[in-house]
Amino acid sequence: MIKQKIYYPVNLDLNGKQCLVIGGGQVASRKVKALLDFGAEVTVLSPAVDKAMDVFRRSKRFKVINGKYHKKYLKDVFLVIAATDDPKVNTLVACHTAQKNILVNVVDVPELCNFIVPSIVRRGPLVMGISTSGHSPMFAQKLRHKCGPCVNQYGLFIKMLGQARGTVKARFATMKARKAIYRKILASPVLGLLKKNQVNKAKELMQRIIAKG
Repeated sequence: MIKQKIYYPVNLDLNGKQCLVIGGGQVASRKVKALLDFGAEVTVLSPAVDKAMDVFRRSKRFKVINGKYHKKYLKDVFLVIAATDDPKVNTLVACHTAQKNILVNVVDVPELCNFIVPSIVRRGPLVMGISTSGHSPMFAQKLRHKCGPCVNQYGLFIKMLGQARGTVKARFATMKARKAIYRKILASPVLGLLKKNQVNKAKELMQRIIAKG
């Protein structure tokens, strides 16, 4: 019996990283969009590409190589996603990337992956990944749709906390004092005001809390 893989959750910095998507269909198109959304430099390798790819052609971080897979295209690549419908190609990609210690995800074939992609909920700087460790990606998607509406205001709240960090750091010298301020903000009605779309009042309240110390 093959032991089920256990995955270590991690957030990758893809800004400016060279990422290769092998395949040109709708699934590949979705993968390209996600990579571009997170700042990657994306190359698509496929004999033909879906019309859905056209929306990305204006991006300076996107290019297409019309051709079949060859390991030479792995040079200087940080991450690879194999999204072809050819099991032989997918297996070859997994073999070559393993030899080069390159991150690889073979869509819907977790046993060929050294990382899997969670179902993502993103609201500004808030990024939530929901994974079933490959057991049921469809259920992960269901949870994502269920959780999405619940966190709409959280992204803005976290963005405000991030913007306040510089002020808090300059105003309060010790980590203990800074944590005390953040606890006051978290316990305050700021998030409740955001949920009521009272953004200005929420910002004013946060500023008053920081000012009072």
